[in-house]
Amino acid sequence: MEQRFDITKLIPKGYKTMYALHTYVQGAGLDLGLLELVRLRVSQTNGCGFCVAMHIPLARKYGLTEHQINLVATWKESPVFSVRERAALAWADAVTALAGQEVPDTVYEQVKAEFSTEEIANLTLCIGEINTWNRLMIASRTPPAL
Repeated sequence: MEQRFDITKLIPKGYKTMYALHTYVQGAGLDLGLLELVRLRVSQTNGCGFCVAMHIPLARKYGLTEHQINLVATWKESPVFSVRERAALAWADAVTALAGQEVPDTVYEQVKAEFSTEEIANLTLCIGEINTWNRLMIASRTPPAL
């Protein structure tokens, strides 16, 4: 598969703007391991090889266990995630899969039980950020770094 375009070269201002969003999310006060868990899950859901390959080592760096990394695709059936992590993963799934549906109130109640409203807003921004990165990398056919 050949890369269609490189956003870092073609639209450097757009890339820098996306990176500024990433920088904000990183500094918003949420646990960096939790953010990487969410980014990994969303990237798996969207089928973004570039982002999955990027976020696995970052997940390790920020404290996720090998069991968590290996089982994130099956998080609902896996006992290795805390209640807070499960709430974030459920929120990530619901916010990512919006086609023809709303984010269910039950999922909002689950995330609201574990996160403040500000944390939910920042978590949602993280989910939106990674969904945009996924779409950019998939549309441009940017291959995973080897």
